[in-house]
Amino acid sequence: MMPFTPRFSRSKGLSLVEILISLSLGAFMLLGIISLIASVSSTRQALTKTSEQIENGRYALQLFAEDVAMAGFYGRFHPGVGVATPTLPDPCATGSVLSELGFNNSAVSPQLPVAVAGYASGTALPSCISDESAVVGSEALVVHRVAPTPILASTLSAGNTVPYFQVSDCSTVTTAFVFDKDPSNLTLTEKDCLTEAEVWPYQVRSYFITNCEDCSDGGDSKPSLKVREYMGGSTSTHALVSGVEDMHFSYGIDLNVDGGPDCYVDDPSVDVAPSTCTTAGWSTVDAENWADVVSVRVYLLVRGSEVAGDIHNGKTFDMGRASRVGPFTDGFKRQVYSSVITIPNVAGARE
Repeated sequence: MMPFTPRFSRSKGLSLVEILISLSLGAFMLLGIISLIASVSSTRQALTKTSEQIENGRYALQLFAEDVAMAGFYGRFHPGVGVATPTLPDPCATGSVLSELGFNNSAVSPQLPVAVAGYASGTALPSCISDESAVVGSEALVVHRVAPTPILASTLSAGNTVPYFQVSDCSTVTTAFVFDKDPSNLTLTEKDCLTEAEVWPYQVRSYFITNCEDCSDGGDSKPSLKVREYMGGSTSTHALVSGVEDMHFSYGIDLNVDGGPDCYVDDPSVDVAPSTCTTAGWSTVDAENWADVVSVRVYLLVRGSEVAGDIHNGKTFDMGRASRVGPFTDGFKRQVYSSVITIPNVAGARE
């Protein structure tokens, strides 16, 4: 009998061709996954940029809505139409001279700053705004009012530098109001003619646009909405919203004194009524026309933070002006945001 000798079968495995095919398929699938991830990442970045742009536009409109709706707020003082003479004080006034702020508490003919005032496209901006790198020929909006939270004059220090507005409900007081920094002059009383009346701090906000959010060292080339504030007795300038490249204001004028806008104009300062308005009620005194503004239509052109490609080139945008804005060829995505804001402190007294 022959001894048993194991027989070894031929080794089994992958051939070189099979390995190359497998590697090719793996590489193809890997490229597909990488391409998918890149596409998802690119889409996510585009959505993030779009969301950022939308949020900037929404936030800018919200800022205007909140401040313009409070324009012309002077505490409990509601003089009605024709009672107080409107004034157009210089938005660059620092309060060093109180009369420059536009108030006069004469019992016979009191004077108050208008609720809003504006600078139309192409007109010269005030020096304090143009000095802040404001875009040449751009528009600006100025809001006059007092802060909504009053305090008592007795809590002010003798060296107070903030101008305050005070109104009396006492029937024996002939002074329409008091506007002063000195607490010793803020002596009006409530309806009982005994209780100290509250005082409201005065503030002015001037909105404008620049080509730079940070304008130092030549600027960062990021368009921005900024505000110059006179508040707390001093002035300061702040960047509010990045990406706001252009803005336009159209003002609703109430000519028949019923509280509603009869027409919208780009510049109430002109002496002749625009064709959209009737001549009846139009004044050659700028302050009187601004005093008739009961609403503001706001247009904002907001630019994305980064170039988004040629797909956005060649578009034009309706900013409420006679001609459209654009086209642009820089690849930035743009969008117009608009809103109409009523001024209740002016319109409400006329209804």
